[in-house]
Amino acid sequence: MTKSRKSRKKDFEERIDRLFSGLDGCSKTVKAELGELSDIKGELSGIEKELERIKEMLTEERRKLSGEKLDEIGDAVEILEEEFETKRKKVETRSTGKEEEYLTALKYQKAEFENYKRRAEKEKQEFGDTRFGYFIQDLLPIKDALEIAIGHGKENENSEGLVKGVEISVKQINELLKREGLDEIKAEEGEQFDPFKHEVVSKEMVKKHPANTVIEVLRKGYTFRGKVIRPAMVKIAVEE
Repeated sequence: MTKSRKSRKKDFEERIDRLFSGLDGCSKTVKAELGELSDIKGELSGIEKELERIKEMLTEERRKLSGEKLDEIGDAVEILEEEFETKRKKVETRSTGKEEEYLTALKYQKAEFENYKRRAEKEKQEFGDTRFGYFIQDLLPIKDALEIAIGHGKENENSEGLVKGVEISVKQINELLKREGLDEIKAEEGEQFDPFKHEVVSKEMVKKHPANTVIEVLRKGYTFRGKVIRPAMVKIAVEE
């Protein structure tokens, strides 16, 4: 398994673990909420039954209620009103608090999802760039061989047609690769040596060139979408 695949596998495992943890936390919260709401529902049901009992008492025509009895009913109704008001405020407070909590959680989840999308797109792009980079690396030796063939052909007076055909092929390859993001590393004679882009294969003392400058390019180097995929092989000057 490549490093990229291992990294993606590890990322998936971590995200799944986070989901399990989140689900467990949510389940516990819901369970606790249901328990508290069930208690409130039971209390509201008690108030409802008591109100039905009092209403039935008031609507019963054959029963004559004394003033004292009516006072008792009045006190009971007042108590029920206070109890209901307490429960109503409790429910509204919980509802408002949960609404804000849910909105906050929703915003958090939205931000997490946007971050995940950006990571996924970046990983997808990097994976595609890596695969295409390998393809270009495999293609470069063919390009090198064609360019060498052009050089040899120019030395042969009878190979003008061959040279022309190969030059056209190389030009087409260069245009294709450049369009996809391939750029040649600058390594002209006299260019300052860059250890991140140049690979030294030979050193020579040359008076006309300062130390650590390129004398000759032995193999071209390339960057693909800003990343070095093959350093330029160069010969550099050294101090006497």
